[in-house]
Amino acid sequence: MARVRIRLAKSSDSHALAELRYRFRTETEPAAETKPRFLRRCASWMKKRFRSGAYPWRCWVLDDGKQLLGHVCVQLFEKIPNPVNDEPELHAYITNFYVVPEMRSQGLGKSLLNKALSWCRARGTDAVILWATPGSRSLYRRCGLVEPTDIFELRYLSEKI
Repeated sequence: MARVRIRLAKSSDSHALAELRYRFRTETEPAAETKPRFLRRCASWMKKRFRSGAYPWRCWVLDDGKQLLGHVCVQLFEKIPNPVNDEPELHAYITNFYVVPEMRSQGLGKSLLNKALSWCRARGTDAVILWATPGSRSLYRRCGLVEPTDIFELRYLSEKI
């Protein structure tokens, strides 16, 4: 097996990342738009946000030299300045964390997630948030994430009309 390395995504990875995003999301739910349309839209979005030095996004990929095997993305977002507790004024949102099924259970996902978490720690974030799938919860716990007791959520798409 080829050596897999973790590196920052580049604009030129946008099409491969869009393909992985499509694969990731359609593993559990049917697509609501055609694959070609989604790939164009998603690749364009990613190309703008994952270029070198882009702020507030970062994306790391698993690369075996031939293809991308996974990714994790982080978006930093500011907090309003706080005059108490000397709190860091930055949060991080982890999203689009995916490893292709044939490469799972080899420690690659944990390494990829730890890369993103280390970057967040180095930026002095106050908190890292994400939405977990049932299958990813144990990995997140092993990496130090906990389920909060102090957050509320409202999902507009789930409301009955």
